[in-house]
Amino acid sequence: MKYTKKELSGNIWKIFVYSLTQRRHFIPLLSIFFLTLPNTHANQIGIYTAVGFLFSFLFEIPSSYFADKIGHKKVLVLSKIFMVLSMASFIFANSFIYFVFGSIFLSLSTTFTLGTKSAFMHNTLIALKRDKDYTKIMSKIGANASIISMVLIILLPFFTKISILLPFMINMIFDIIGLIIALTLKSPPQKFEIEETDKKSFWHAVKTSSAPYFYPTAIFVGAISGFMLADSGYRYVYLDSLGYPIVLIGLVMGISRIIWFLIGHNIHFLEKIGIKKLFLMELFLFPTFFFLVSYFSNPYLVGFIFSLFVGYYWGRSQLIINYFLNSLITNKNYKATMLSIQTQIQLVFQVIVAFGIGFIMKSSYKLGFFVMGVLLFLVLVSSYPHLDKSVDSNIY
Repeated sequence: MKYTKKELSGNIWKIFVYSLTQRRHFIPLLSIFFLTLPNTHANQIGIYTAVGFLFSFLFEIPSSYFADKIGHKKVLVLSKIFMVLSMASFIFANSFIYFVFGSIFLSLSTTFTLGTKSAFMHNTLIALKRDKDYTKIMSKIGANASIISMVLIILLPFFTKISILLPFMINMIFDIIGLIIALTLKSPPQKFEIEETDKKSFWHAVKTSSAPYFYPTAIFVGAISGFMLADSGYRYVYLDSLGYPIVLIGLVMGISRIIWFLIGHNIHFLEKIGIKKLFLMELFLFPTFFFLVSYFSNPYLVGFIFSLFVGYYWGRSQLIINYFLNSLITNKNYKATMLSIQTQIQLVFQVIVAFGIGFIMKSSYKLGFFVMGVLLFLVLVSSYPHLDKSVDSNIY
């Protein structure tokens, strides 16, 4: 079905609402809630997190290839259904196994969203002849969603005084709204010219759809994302162990959303830096993050470090995606699929790090973060020489 430009332009605000409802405003409370259940231990946080990452790993590429073949909107709807199931698992949890299922559904929802949402919006903006505005529009969508998310993240911990489950129930309402919005999205034209790769096998299409520097860049970017996301289950229990008040725990993620908002609305400054210099900066920036949180013991300072680096990480993310879409993916019929391959590499790091680091975190949170910093630096310094060094002005 063909839609008018006015109808397609409605996808922009709908994706904003969709993105907002995908945010997990209760995350600062999740691991703390888990440890209140009987017979639970800190190392199990790493286990249920790693299980979720494993399912993401298994379904990342198939889900996006599926989306490229049957339609991006259908997969976005399915993603919201998985998110509702995830919330139900957490709300009714009374043991470790519920968190395993909750983590699986949460990971599947994220997996079915990431590359698909980016491809859906890229196609929408192409249909609207605004594809050069992709980074600006998507960064602002993420930034605006983050500032609203900040308010919810800060407020939700206060509801724990009524019930530890109330923040999760509120998030369930958001997920139902997101599902309704997903059903009203208007599908833009998804296929372009039929290329020879489309007539051959999936693996042949994947092999011929990437530029020469796609995989080295995917490893570099994937390592950063994998390590940054693998530690998420331990940030708030670490702060709790340092004496950070639980009712203020939402401030940490909330402040990160403010930073995300500021970067998202000023993304042009990072665009001017260029990919080469940005990657060189991040080679040192993200390992330093882990070293800093392992060194300091003041809970408020450590909380601010979490906020600062996590906010920057998410704030610059659309710039990285745009670089992949326009410079590293050659067959535009496989946008979601190729973005998922990049995410698949990220998931390899997430699964290994989340599972392995749990055993170190059980004995010392500080040692765990320090080891993560060392390992991340070794991966980045090994992959950086293989990146394209001639793309400073080729972000678009």
